[in-house]
Amino acid sequence: MKSATAEFSAQDTSQAHAGELRHLAWVVGSMAAIFLLSYALPFLTRFRPLLADEGLPIVRMFKGSQESELPGFAEAGLITRAGVSEQQLAKTLGAHVASNLGEARDTPPQDARDVRGAAGQGPDATGPSSGPALRIAPEEYADIPRSIEFAQNLRPFFTALERSAMDKPGAITRIAHYGDSAVAADAIASTARRRFQKRFGDAGHGFILISRGNMHYAHKDVLHRTSKGWSAESAVQKSIGEAWYGYGGVQLRGRAGESALIGTVKEGPIGTRVSRFELFYQRHKRGGHLQVKIDGEAREPIDTRADTREDAFERYDLPDGPHTLSLRAVGGGESRLYGVVLERDEPGVVYDSLGLVGGRAQRLLNLKAAHIKRQIAHRDPDLLVLGFGGNESANSWLNMERYEQELVQVVKHMRAGKPKMACLLFAPLDQGEHDKRGKVVTVETLPQIVEVQRRVAKRLGCAFFDTFTAMGGEGSMARWRKSRPRLATSDLRHATPEGYEVIGNLYYKAMLEAFATHLKSR
Repeated sequence: MKSATAEFSAQDTSQAHAGELRHLAWVVGSMAAIFLLSYALPFLTRFRPLLADEGLPIVRMFKGSQESELPGFAEAGLITRAGVSEQQLAKTLGAHVASNLGEARDTPPQDARDVRGAAGQGPDATGPSSGPALRIAPEEYADIPRSIEFAQNLRPFFTALERSAMDKPGAITRIAHYGDSAVAADAIASTARRRFQKRFGDAGHGFILISRGNMHYAHKDVLHRTSKGWSAESAVQKSIGEAWYGYGGVQLRGRAGESALIGTVKEGPIGTRVSRFELFYQRHKRGGHLQVKIDGEAREPIDTRADTREDAFERYDLPDGPHTLSLRAVGGGESRLYGVVLERDEPGVVYDSLGLVGGRAQRLLNLKAAHIKRQIAHRDPDLLVLGFGGNESANSWLNMERYEQELVQVVKHMRAGKPKMACLLFAPLDQGEHDKRGKVVTVETLPQIVEVQRRVAKRLGCAFFDTFTAMGGEGSMARWRKSRPRLATSDLRHATPEGYEVIGNLYYKAMLEAFATHLKSR
């Protein structure tokens, strides 16, 4: 009896094991079928266990755990170039990126400021057959992946730049570069400014807001200290009813006690000398008084009160050299200031970095038309650069037809103050996001925005720089984030200081190539 019971128990156990094996085989078979179907049906892509451009799953987990997840702005200050060779970076991102990391590479064959040569001398002469000839050696722009499109539309700008390069008296070439946070931080613009001024002459830092207020706003190669009580009214938020935001798109308001100090830096590649300050401000019914000092010496106070609202400008001419301008609101009402221009009485280039934190091109329409027309006309830039699109790409619902119509309006709106001014649309950087599998991919709307900007540039007679393609196109942010040194931040929207330096160099060299072509075509 006992042996029979043991026999039945063994049979039950064997049957149970067989059932478990059948169930396991069914589960494994079902999973295999699902995995196979995921490769056959596109909408099941997220369930595919392995893709050709991904590493092995377990290895990928360990690799991912080593990457920093610091916020973009915090991460930017931790980047280092130490121990990374140009060859290593070239393997990851390409030679054109590696060769444009750093400013020391821009060493023209002659002295950096001496772009003049005897007429007709040498095979590289690109000037006319009589008089001085400008020389731009092809190796100065050889390592660029993308040229300026519709560059023939830059002729008015190049005509001014040629006069600056030839040291014509009073030949100052002004560039007005509007954009979003990358421009507000003077990231791309500071590299372009240094390169242009090193090559064609330092005519001053250009326009700077009175204060940063609560914005992520900063300028390089200039002394800029302010009190913390200034209120920043930006065209991005459309925060004031009269829409007089000034040339830089931000009006700074301050009452008694608020102050600002703006001037030259003690040392640096540029920014050590200035010949004049010019204050851009507003007079209005409740205006206050401003105390003004140049190099610590008091000047005539400014009364900003007037019966009607009006734009006003105050200019201070000085011997070329190191100087400071200090402003203090001393009561009587509210001071409304736009910014200060620093320039020199020297032929050369001035690069106005006009960034709007969180800005989109459409926000420039918040600037009252007659007001910004006066501001542009007074500043008299030779080139208008509009660098937007990154923030727009965050809107998955963005209507491209409407976006194109608005962009056309923006260009016309900003050129009204000087219709013959050259213009250039500066495409956005790649913008990344995580797909359903967690892989970093380009935001779907970004390439569409780039194409709209290209069409608008062609239609309105502007030039176009395809920043997105120049940095590598689809998936660039993912590659730039993994590079060493890291060129993109963890928010997948912004570059690091090194990344913006690469963009600035690519843009400058593309402009240099276009200028060389212009000289040859005359």
